[in-house]
Amino acid sequence: MIDCFFHTKISDWSDYMNDIFKDMQAKVGCEYISDLPSYKRKVWREMKRLSPADYEERQLEDFSKFVFGMPYQTLKDVMKQQKGREEQCRKQGCWWKREKQLAKKQHHTGSTCR
Repeated sequence: MIDCFFHTKISDWSDYMNDIFKDMQAKVGCEYISDLPSYKRKVWREMKRLSPADYEERQLEDFSKFVFGMPYQTLKDVMKQQKGREEQCRKQGCWWKREKQLAKKQHHTGSTCR
């Protein structure tokens, strides 16, 4: 138990913290929590918007293993890496979009000129 500033005894933080399982269930729109692994893409998008401070570290770990089958630290590392790529893309103007546009133009016009 934890003796808090207000002299109340708190034995279970889950009564005071958000529940990531219920929150994600609502955000991705699945009927049952057990269905969350089937919604990996939607869950991933929501995870990137998530404020981890709203949840217990233990719960984030359990959630990550349940939905993605990997430790939460691995997810954090991947999100950090992707965020870096997205920032670099914004600075450079999304080179792959330009290549796709060029490919469409070349296909349409038959031109190979850049």
